[in-house]
Amino acid sequence: MSTNLFVHPLATSQWESLPAATTRIHTRSVWASRETGESTAPHQRIIHLRAIFSDAPMSLESVRVVPGAGYHKCASGQESDEVVDARVWEPAVHGWTQLGRVGGAGSSLDLGGAASRALVVEIRQASTDRWWPGWNLAATGLELIGEAPAEWQPRREGRLEVDDLDLSGLPDGVSAEHRGVEVRYRTPRLSVGFRLRSPAWSHLSVDDDGTGRTDRSLLQQPRSMDIVRSGVYPSGVYPVLRDQNAEYLAQGPRVTRADGDRPVGFLASDYEGVTTVRGNVVTYDVSVPSAGQRYRYRFTVLADRIELDLRRTAAEDYRAWTSSAWHIATDNRVTPSTAIGELVTTGETGLLRGDVLWHFPRFGTFEISSDSPDLLMRSDSVRALDTNTLEFKLGETPTPFGDYLLPAGDYRARIVFAARTPRLASVAPDAPAPVRRMLDRHALTALPFRADTATYSNNGASMHCTTTLNDISAIATGLGDLLPGVSPLGLVGASLSRWLDGAPSYGSGSTSHGPHRLEDEYVHMAANTLVAVGRYLGATNDSAWFARHRDRVLAEIEDMLARDVDGDGLVESTIRLGNSGEHQWSTAWSDVISFGWKDAWANAVLFEAWTELAPVLRDRGEQALSDRVSEAARRIQEAYLPAFYSETTGLIAGWRSRDGELHDYGFSLVNGAACSTELLPADIARAIMTRLREHWDAVGVPDLRNGVPLNLWRIPESDIGGVVFGLPMGGYQQGGCSHHGARVIVDAFDRVGMRAEADELLVALATSIADDSSFGGLGSGVDWRMWDGTPSGYEGQLAEGFSVLASALRRFGR
Repeated sequence: MSTNLFVHPLATSQWESLPAATTRIHTRSVWASRETGESTAPHQRIIHLRAIFSDAPMSLESVRVVPGAGYHKCASGQESDEVVDARVWEPAVHGWTQLGRVGGAGSSLDLGGAASRALVVEIRQASTDRWWPGWNLAATGLELIGEAPAEWQPRREGRLEVDDLDLSGLPDGVSAEHRGVEVRYRTPRLSVGFRLRSPAWSHLSVDDDGTGRTDRSLLQQPRSMDIVRSGVYPSGVYPVLRDQNAEYLAQGPRVTRADGDRPVGFLASDYEGVTTVRGNVVTYDVSVPSAGQRYRYRFTVLADRIELDLRRTAAEDYRAWTSSAWHIATDNRVTPSTAIGELVTTGETGLLRGDVLWHFPRFGTFEISSDSPDLLMRSDSVRALDTNTLEFKLGETPTPFGDYLLPAGDYRARIVFAARTPRLASVAPDAPAPVRRMLDRHALTALPFRADTATYSNNGASMHCTTTLNDISAIATGLGDLLPGVSPLGLVGASLSRWLDGAPSYGSGSTSHGPHRLEDEYVHMAANTLVAVGRYLGATNDSAWFARHRDRVLAEIEDMLARDVDGDGLVESTIRLGNSGEHQWSTAWSDVISFGWKDAWANAVLFEAWTELAPVLRDRGEQALSDRVSEAARRIQEAYLPAFYSETTGLIAGWRSRDGELHDYGFSLVNGAACSTELLPADIARAIMTRLREHWDAVGVPDLRNGVPLNLWRIPESDIGGVVFGLPMGGYQQGGCSHHGARVIVDAFDRVGMRAEADELLVALATSIADDSSFGGLGSGVDWRMWDGTPSGYEGQLAEGFSVLASALRRFGR
């Protein structure tokens, strides 16, 4: 019977009683170049493929376009999207053959009952997110009508034989034990376990301090009964047994044909070979007959590193959909890892060449290097499975289509995993110990760049938020190169390029809820991103970058200038109005609080953006626009205090709503933003910061190591947009304490001459960053706290939680 094959067969409420699926569905992100007919597309962008593979030929009738889910931009609500242009492909002898195109509401492509073991739909344009069609759209915006094979057939399952196991003769600093089906090595700086009957790591950890704190494994363990959400389908959201989770959760080699044979790895088939253990050396000799590949691994464990001699041999060329000589899946619930290196922007996203920094916040870093020009690495994040991956590809060529060519031959690489965190900042001798340790240990943690999406994000496994580029760029200006040719500021430029090329992000880009852009709602977010543009250009003098993006940069500036809709010098949102009782979400970073209309936070940050942008525009010959921006900054200065100063509290309020009401709940970050720049005269700023510190004492703000409360007085339900209704004071954004964005408070105290208060706050926040207690794994929620220290957040780690590194670098960096 014909069904929609792009809905997983087990995506029903009766999944427990259904037999194993004969098909495997994949969504893949790939780099795409502008083609004929795409004149308004960026030169390069990321698109998505929807693919299906089957054990035996399927009968394929048609591909249909249906309304789908768009990129989830968080507080904008559930976005909808639709496929405008897609190409449909089936496997051929030497690649892929295009069957036709499909796009537009209700359109379909007749496949005529074709028999095929694979089909790929390449989505090149969408109605909402235009040239950046998202993962959600690929997963929900297409139907493939046809019939799948009826019965799943088991394959030969892989197993290694143990040839020898002798743990004698270990080098100094290395201990080992045989634990039944694994061998585990431990040193003061790292621990690693090897499975004996399969080519895989069973345990991995690193300790940057070299104290042997390596009992907690960083690895994600495959689970045969792993259950995740299936996604949004017309019939609802149901759990799905991930029978193809070898795609993401496998440890060790993976390889499948481009037409989709079952993967080698967890739930694997068709590998054979031998394991040998002699002292600190573990050797796997593995053959995959169906793929014609042989892999040989020689791991050597030393006190401060793991060395891998890797070899791939094949008698014939092979084209693979999934291929890794070695694949490692890590658990984001422990910590969200990042892998930073030189991006490869051909084929599947996430590819890296050269040396790579593989960082695990709260644990440490492996500096990965190799002597082979034939080695590529790839980093990916699979949030639905709480998993990040790092894979190694030896002698493979990524194709523009998104699969891989494995040419015949003999390929070798020596790979070193050195356990050490690079020290990116030079710190003055008089820096307080917690500040020094924070900068030494967590400068890299503050740079959560995702290679698979080519942008800085909330963390190594979270969504893209251009608003974070304000804090990240402030930190990046004080740091040296991460690797040769890879700098923190260079990655800021790459992230800004993605935004300017039209990619969606949190609170940014097109929306299906109207003709506006989300920057018209989240005015503060847009201002933060413009600060990063000015800071990047001022710090790098990257004339080529400016030339490429000039038109878009100027358009973003013009859009922001136009948001002063009533001519008073302050920008407004005409969509989020801030009126009590309307329960709108925010114009500001505090997205569940009803900041709106005239937002004091947004306008304070915008003043900083204009002061950053005016000189860089002038230096690049944009004198007229520079003058307008300077005048806009002056007018914000004139209008700011009359609009936002509260005579009652002596503070800057959060916002003035469309109905004229002032909303003041003791927002520390808003006052810090207003007082940390030249927006307010120094004497007035000092009076405000003195009053803020008095209010902290009056309400009993506890130990500042816990973080700074977002608001000091309860926000009434009438001024809340969602999520925090009914929470006690200190619950998330209802007065929760956090480190998020707190650098502006430290900088404001410094600017007005309150050095003791600045030092107190900086050292307190640095202490709980340095001891790893202010952030955690995904879902830990420790990045927000009740006033007694009880976690009250959800994510566990956000980029803004490290903003005070910028204050520390300004004070103590050299």
